[in-house]
Amino acid sequence: MNSRAEVLQFLKKLWNEEPVLCPMCKNPLELLHTGAKRNNCDWQCKTCDKTYKTLYLLDELNEQMPD
Repeated sequence: MNSRAEVLQFLKKLWNEEPVLCPMCKNPLELLHTGAKRNNCDWQCKTCDKTYKTLYLLDELNEQMPD
């Protein structure tokens, strides 16, 4: 992801629970927490085992690209 707009679009899709592909391996991301503690903040790629924590990504985005 090269721009702030791309990162924001990625985060919005995750929060809306739309199908999103892993930026690393291009396989679908799955909710990390399901069942009783289900939330849409943490996602995982089962293929490359990368976890995407949306709140941390948003913090990083604000630190690296303030505008």
